[in-house]
Amino acid sequence: MSRNSATPAAPRGRGRPRDTALRQRILTAAARLAADEGIDVSFERIAHAAGASRTTLYRWWQGPHELLLDALLEATAFSLQHDAGTGTIDQLRGQVESAAAVLLDATTGAPLRALAAAALTREGARIDFWEHWLRPRRAAARELILAGIAEGTIADDDPDALIDVLFAPVYHRAFFTAMPLTDAYVDVLMRRIRP
Repeated sequence: MSRNSATPAAPRGRGRPRDTALRQRILTAAARLAADEGIDVSFERIAHAAGASRTTLYRWWQGPHELLLDALLEATAFSLQHDAGTGTIDQLRGQVESAAAVLLDATTGAPLRALAAAALTREGARIDFWEHWLRPRRAAARELILAGIAEGTIADDDPDALIDVLFAPVYHRAFFTAMPLTDAYVDVLMRRIRP
């Protein structure tokens, strides 16, 4: 599989260059703690689990929620990948299906639900959720939608509206209702963007 060009880079930081192995240990530890203990985990707890210092975490991330979102994005990077050998519509459908899988999976869905809830009530949490979760995911979908518009396989010319049409219902069903996210439902969503 080829990695989508919208895959996020390492979070910005100050000072000397980052140790990529240490960064990966921190992200892995944060994702595991979020899945096991919830999102109210401290930098101290994450640092201890990763064998890092709190100073390193504070140098690389503004707060625990920002770190957790980066960790979840890293853990779900597969959902932003697509096989360049398949058609644009199939690649986009794969992203919709992967988004549903991420949101329904207990290890990623529960922390994301809690982080999204925090984003509804706190401006800093909203900015973190946008910058470290939604923006990279929307960028990956936007790239495919623009390709589909250029090919003529996607009808509309407003990529951002189409992202909402495809992905907002998935978040709504996963977070707010008990309605299923089935292949048939994804079929309905995909028909909305076809010529």
